Amino acid sequence: MERRALKKILTILMAFIMSILLPLSDIAYAYNLNLNLTSVQNDRKVEIIRDTRVQDDFYNAVNKEWLANTVLEEGCISYGTFEEVCGKVNQDILNIILEIQRNKDKYEKNSDEIKVINLFNNYLNINKRNELGIKPLEKYINKIDEIKDIEALKCILGDNEFSYFQPLINLSVGPDYKDSSKNVLYISNSNLGLGNSLYYKDTSRKSNEVKQVYVDYVIKLHNLCGENLIEAKKHADIFYEIEKGLAQKIPSYEEEARDENRIEKSYNVYTLKKLEKLMPNINFSQLLSQLSINKPDKIIVENPEQLKLVNALFTQENLENMKSYLKTNILLSTDNFLTSAHREASNKLRQIFYGAEITDLNEFYGVKFVNNQLNEIISKLYVNRYFDKESKVNVENMAREIIKNFENRLQNNSWMSKRTKEKAIKKLENINVKIGYPDKWNDYSNIQINSYDDGGTLVENILNVYVEQSKQQFSKLNQPVNKNEWHMGACTVNAYYNALNNEIVFPAGILQAPFYDKNANKEKNLGGIGAVIGHELTHAFDNTGSQFDDTGRLKKWWSEKDYKEFTNRSKKVVEYYSNIKICDEKCVNGFLTVGENISDLGGIACVLDIAKRNEDPKLKELFENYATIWREVSTKELKEYLLNNDPHAPKKVRVNVVLSQFEDFYKTYNIKEGDKMYVKPEDRVGIW
Repeated sequence: MERRALKKILTILMAFIMSILLPLSDIAYAYNLNLNLTSVQNDRKVEIIRDTRVQDDFYNAVNKEWLANTVLEEGCISYGTFEEVCGKVNQDILNIILEIQRNKDKYEKNSDEIKVINLFNNYLNINKRNELGIKPLEKYINKIDEIKDIEALKCILGDNEFSYFQPLINLSVGPDYKDSSKNVLYISNSNLGLGNSLYYKDTSRKSNEVKQVYVDYVIKLHNLCGENLIEAKKHADIFYEIEKGLAQKIPSYEEEARDENRIEKSYNVYTLKKLEKLMPNINFSQLLSQLSINKPDKIIVENPEQLKLVNALFTQENLENMKSYLKTNILLSTDNFLTSAHREASNKLRQIFYGAEITDLNEFYGVKFVNNQLNEIISKLYVNRYFDKESKVNVENMAREIIKNFENRLQNNSWMSKRTKEKAIKKLENINVKIGYPDKWNDYSNIQINSYDDGGTLVENILNVYVEQSKQQFSKLNQPVNKNEWHMGACTVNAYYNALNNEIVFPAGILQAPFYDKNANKEKNLGGIGAVIGHELTHAFDNTGSQFDDTGRLKKWWSEKDYKEFTNRSKKVVEYYSNIKICDEKCVNGFLTVGENISDLGGIACVLDIAKRNEDPKLKELFENYATIWREVSTKELKEYLLNNDPHAPKKVRVNVVLSQFEDFYKTYNIKEGDKMYVKPEDRVGIW
């Protein structure tokens, strides 16, 4: 599977960026605009959906026709409103790319446009990739083979290109939690191939099955590298055992979510001297120098105990195992960039996690890939061609109205003290709202993207992008934080709250129907982009955002009594959601999803207040568009995977459970005791 190499340099920052939709970078959504919405009229389940009343299952009742007539194409694991809108954006991007192709002679060789089509063609030319085989990896594998002693092994960690392949020492630069005006160096947990450490520590049948399929996948990659079965199995076993050992000190997603002090625990201040004492087997001064990282004023270590495990791996006695481990990481990091056989090696793992195999490359895979690698360029081209600038102004005004309404709700809050309210309102007043696209685009002129005709390869070009982006990031060390930067591409169908900048951000990609339609009435837009804005705003006061003040600093700004009350209310949300049963009688993970659930509830509370100020509020349009934006069909396997890995509740839960907490919903649809959507007033939850 395509690995998350670039995530390495964003790990710390992303921990405090809460988005409306999980950014599933490991999952290739196999949608395209020609999706075949096959009718499944004879399915008994469809008849049940069509007969469902809004009073019993609002999500199914509102979306019944769409759900009844939508099935997944082969290879597709999820399809819904987000994917539908993303598909439209991808079609727009494809139109841009194809136009550049037709007019490529008009552009200079190092222009952004030529970079885009070179990388696009690199990725889609599977015949050339098959012809090259593993040749693009040979120089990196040779570097591993040439290592004779532990000093040479340590030296390779600081190689600019090779740092793409090593997941052990995870360096990033970002705002200091406790002084968010300045950038510092972070060292976060090592990356694991399976992501969630749960799969290495859990002994259930499913986790054991995942382990075996994962090891088989690694064996296949080594086979494709020319090794016989015995050699390949040996390397796979060594690799898995090292990862399993590292995982013991890395909390699973649920374990992390359950730890109320996880943020404070991750803030461990080190000097370079102290760090080298923690990890004497790693020459950090040499490592940072090789990566052109200036002497850091401060180093924040997320998990010192886990780094001790990393340190223990770097011994002369363990040299061959480490060479094997690093070689495997090269193969895992590039399988999606090599031959057809390499792409297909992960099929069984995709099946067990997501319920679908990989499909043949098509133009939309190419769009997604180029968008991931050259996001700023693609975003700039997209905004210039397709974004309606009028939407930017309208949504900015809506955001300001929602912020003002949240302030009113705080003023009328019955359980917060005056002092805490004042600080909360100050935080609201200082929230920065970013709509559409950044004021300034990043410069890609130093990145070389060569076509196959010019001697380039896909792997080489990916590494060129990675090295330049790493350099740009590390150059920010010890410098003031640029609050104008964006951490999501403008063509992304998503939104986020960044606690360290105290900002809410809504890219151009999401500012279209059904989320936002300038021709729709206000209530409908409040149920779409309004609920999204309210959701992101509420993240400033969820279980994570509440720990940061108006400047983005990790600071206790609540009174002790008020924060205790907030915590107790959060625990009620956890308990409530933990008892919601979904597929196969499994329950929502209330701990893992609490921040998103608090924000869903707060978002709807805000937009309902605003809608009700109209003389004759069309609340049905608000509620029904809210149900529309969350409609989705997905594989059973993906649903199960997300229960363990997604900080968001399932889409249907985000509709039915959220709306059933509000009295206005009951009045609008005449919901009474005995209806399945009914929840007793004393059992309803919500904080804001």
